[in-house]
Order: sequence, then C-alpha cells, then structure tokens
Amino acid sequence: MPPIDEDLQKYVGQNVRNVEQELKSKGYEVHLVSTGTCATGCVPPKKVVFGQPESEQKKRIVLSYNGDDPGEKITYIGRDD
Repeated sequence: MPPIDEDLQKYVGQNVRNVEQELKSKGYEVHLVSTGTCATGCVPPKKVVFGQPESEQKKRIVLSYNGDDPGEKITYIGRDD
C-alpha cells in the first residue's frame, strides 16, 4: 500500500461507518478490514481497465478498524492505488 496521505489522517479515530458513507459519497470504493478477535475483510485485487485513463478509474480506500471497539474507530486508512 502507498504511504498514508495527510488529507486522510483526519479520519483516524472516527467511526468507520460514518467515514465509509462520506468517502462513498465522494466517489471512493471503500474496503473494510476489521482487526481484533473476529478479524474480517479483504482487499480484492484492483481491476485495471486498459485504455481507460487512471484518473477515470475507481479510487479505492482501505479502512482498518478494531472490531472489538464498540465505537468502531478507524485505526488505519490508506489509498489503494
């Protein structure tokens, strides 16, 4: 994964469900990864569409959160370019 972007750092510590909705409304494809006793989630391989400019392809974000935390706060966020 690429390094964490400064503009995404503001989401760390916030509720994963709220951030997921916000990012989806901005056009991102969001992948959730839960850590803790019941770890779940995966990041499927990126589908590259040949001939389509990279700027037009879906922007992807990975959100990691502690599933044992009742507040479901984000512990990591990163772009999946």
